[in-house]
Parts: sequence; structure tokens; C-alpha cells
Amino acid sequence: MSGTPINSEEIIGTLNDGSAVKAFTLRNKNGSEARFYNLGAAFVGFRLPGMADEESLVLGCDTLEAFIAQNANFGATIGRYANRIGHGKTHINGQALELECNSGGHHLHGGSDGFGHRVWNSQINLEKDEPNLVFTLTSPDGDANYPGELTITQRIRLTDDDEVIIAYEAATTKTTLVNLTNHAYFNLAGAAAGSLKDHEFRVHSDTVTGIDATLLPTGELVPVENTALDLRDWRPIDQALESLNDPSLARAGSYDHNYVFGTEMERPLTLMAEARHEPSGRWMRCSSTLPGLQFYSGGFMGGTPRNETDIYQRHGAFCMEPGAWPDSPNHDHFPDCTLTPEQTYRATLVFGFGQKS
Repeated sequence: MSGTPINSEEIIGTLNDGSAVKAFTLRNKNGSEARFYNLGAAFVGFRLPGMADEESLVLGCDTLEAFIAQNANFGATIGRYANRIGHGKTHINGQALELECNSGGHHLHGGSDGFGHRVWNSQINLEKDEPNLVFTLTSPDGDANYPGELTITQRIRLTDDDEVIIAYEAATTKTTLVNLTNHAYFNLAGAAAGSLKDHEFRVHSDTVTGIDATLLPTGELVPVENTALDLRDWRPIDQALESLNDPSLARAGSYDHNYVFGTEMERPLTLMAEARHEPSGRWMRCSSTLPGLQFYSGGFMGGTPRNETDIYQRHGAFCMEPGAWPDSPNHDHFPDCTLTPEQTYRATLVFGFGQKS
């Protein structure tokens, strides 16, 4: 495919309240395609040139009904607070904040009606021959018990280098907590491959936040050396997931750990993690300006519907979720996730794809 990219927008169904669910496809000059829904501002598909129409390196669902039914947060924009807040309790400016406990006794991903369940305002554009998509959402004061009206804009670009760039901005009317990320699931053998066989990973960090049996940070920073979590050099993980002999994996039941990259919420864009699949020659890279990376090997995704008859398998995909560290509001030495009315929240995520010739 060459020349000016043709981007598309289509209505794929409606919700019970009558809201239209739209699918957006961004195409670059190479012929690569990235697909998003306005429901959850979700990243649900990516194809490199030469891949069949039904193939994707990003997991989604074949039908809107299956997508609504799934609870794995496929491709969702997560907020107000991505990851866990312990026991749903913390403080803002000395005031107690109590949040819904929707996962193992903790507050997870903004609660059961987080941003991944909302229909975002959306607009598709072509600027300087580069396809881009703008999603906006206003979260009212008191939404999920978080203070302040939060206004969020995310700009998504597909570059001719086959990078999907997601840039967040947010502003609040009252001091609040903000930690946004994207929860896309990847499999470089194809979304329906069913396992991470023949995948290798590299994560450019030597430390994780220690966790207890409920996946809540203990406050300890733990070196990865001499554990299965040491991904500083290329490493397959499928056998480690089968055995779960390493105590750090057994506790979480999979890779589901926050890798440490710093404590500041705004950092230089940094290459965090990489994946490759030798049989196909495909690779991907994840970079971000955020201080942590949750690397997740899909331990809880088993049984998630793909359509009305097929389901996804446990460890059938991986996630690379840049963000603040889990439970940051309850640990003084963790990144500060408060946002005041005088500040603007900014964060960038970059997912780059390629294939060896």
C-alpha cells in the first residue's frame, strides 16, 4: 500500500443506553494498520504489511457482544488509577479516600466502572499525512469517589515507523490521583496463537516492587538478579510459566510485576521492554515517560471470550503497561500520583512493531 493512507471510522453496534460503539482503523504509508474502539478508548488490533485481514498482533474480540462480556480489559485505557490501591484506602491532602474494592480486597484499575468501560468522545484526523485519533473524556467530581472533575485528552498516532504513540494529558478541578495506562494484550505469533511459545523478552530494569500474596506491594524494592524476573537479557518465559517453580512467579501465578525505572512521574522517553518471536521474525518495543512497567503474562485471561464460541487461553498473550507503581499513594518513597488544579498530567506510551526481512 502506498500514497495517502485511508483511515476509517465505522459504527459496529450500540450499547443498551443507545451509545454508538465505533471502530477506528489508522493506516500508514507502509500498509500497517492499528485498530481502536471508542468504548474504553481501547487498542484492539495491529497488523503489519503482509498479514492476513483476520490476523492481529493485538488481542481483541470478533464481536461487540464478546468485547462487552470480557473482563480482561482488552486494550482499555485504564483510570483514574491503573493497577492497585491497597484495600481501597488512601489519603489525599490528609483527607481519607475510600474506593471500591473490586479485586482481591483491593481497588484495581479505577474500579468496576473505570475508564475502560466508558464511551469516549472521538475524532479521527490526518495531519501532515500521518493518521491520528483523538479521544476525550470528562470524569465528574466524585466519579468512583475520586475528587475533582478530571478532563482527559489522549492523542494516538500511527507513524510510518510502525509506532503507535499514545500521549495523555489531564487536568483536574481539585487535587486528585491520576495514573493512566493502556492495557493492550500482545501475541507476536498472532492473537489466536494461544500461548507465548517461541517468544523471548527483555526488560531493561534490575528491580521490581515486592508483592504479597494478593499482589499488593509490600513497599520493598527487590532486585531481580537470580530470579525468573531477571529479563535484562533475552529470555523465553513459557517453561517458567508452566512450572512456576520460582517463588516470585508462584506468588503471582504468572508474570504480573512492576519493574522500576525511576520515581518521577515525568521522565525522558525510555525504552522499557522488548519482545521477539523468532519463527515469524516479528518484534515489538515498549517505551514510555512513566516510572514503572507492569509486565503481565496473562495469568488471569484464561476463558475470556473471543467470540460466541471461542475463548482465549491462560498465558495466551502478554501486556506491557507503563505507569506509576502499584499502590503509590500509600508509600512515601513511591512516585507521587497526585495532580493539583495548577498542574497538567502528561504521559507518553510508544508501542513499536517490526519484522525481520
